[in-house]
Amino acid sequence: MKQLLSVLFVVLIVCCDSFAEDSFELSSLLGQARNGNVEAMCDLGVAYYYGKQTLKDPFKAKCWIKKAYDLGSGKAEKIWNDLKLWQYSGKCEESFNDEKLPRHVKGDVYREPFSGIEFVFIPNGCFMMGCSPFSGKCGKDETPVHKVCIDGFWLGKYEVSQEQWVRVMGNNPSRFSRDVRRPVETVSFDDIQTFIRILNSKTLDRFSLPTEAQWEYASRNGGKKIQFTWGNDAYRPDANCGTCNSIQFQGETAPVGSFAPNDLGVYDMAGNVKEWCQDVYDKKAYSTHAKKNPLYGEKGISRVVRGGSFTDNTSALGCARRDKSIPGMRSDNLGFRITMVTDN
Repeated sequence: MKQLLSVLFVVLIVCCDSFAEDSFELSSLLGQARNGNVEAMCDLGVAYYYGKQTLKDPFKAKCWIKKAYDLGSGKAEKIWNDLKLWQYSGKCEESFNDEKLPRHVKGDVYREPFSGIEFVFIPNGCFMMGCSPFSGKCGKDETPVHKVCIDGFWLGKYEVSQEQWVRVMGNNPSRFSRDVRRPVETVSFDDIQTFIRILNSKTLDRFSLPTEAQWEYASRNGGKKIQFTWGNDAYRPDANCGTCNSIQFQGETAPVGSFAPNDLGVYDMAGNVKEWCQDVYDKKAYSTHAKKNPLYGEKGISRVVRGGSFTDNTSALGCARRDKSIPGMRSDNLGFRITMVTDN
């Protein structure tokens, strides 16, 4: 028995040493390939194709071999043809270097089952936040323009509807309540914190109001230099506001999603109801914003409100426009949408 255990121990040591050597070799190849070594790219591509020292992954094989071929490797061309790598789907970006691919991409949609709220994934990116010449006339609280980078996040596809509010809260405080598909309104910032706490207690996901930076990034279709979420045309856009082409909804809210979404697939980022954000309002907040995922949380009386409503003129619907309200305020032109963090 002792002899058998000794043999097994020796075999285990040999296997571990072999695995460590293989792991080191793969790591070394990866480092060399990322530094532009075409031979290493070819060897790495073959390793991924056959699953040698790594998981079999023909897509990564294809991308490394293509990268080597683009750098002039004849060996890569032969491997490309011999292994028929063209048959594997997926676009290899020029910047491909085998970093971990994102779990979610632009256009992904997730429906939270308890509330029925749908979310759209907004990819990460950087943008110039605030009012600049392309945004029209600037308010003093909309400057200075500053660069902000945002991590990818899930944002409510629509403003939270009355039906969804009732599912969570069991009541409907809205004035325009004859159609529960309309956004819930007449809800304060404080009311919404209760809604979010209950929703967080019912699921494994985590919800919150969007930060002001997240809201503007999404309104700008991922940070584009546009004045409004639909573009730059200020004359009677198809949205729900006092000077918009609101069809039969003039003077009241419209069911969420009644008008076309923006390029990210998000609806009603302008008009319908104003939307609460997480941030404390300060007219000088932009001067102290962090460069990444800013959230202004200093002491202050009011919270940020964005997007304009059915009562506003088009000029109040700009992506950079800021508004404010005290946390206890309830109004029939004030609602919200939420963000989500999920492991699903």
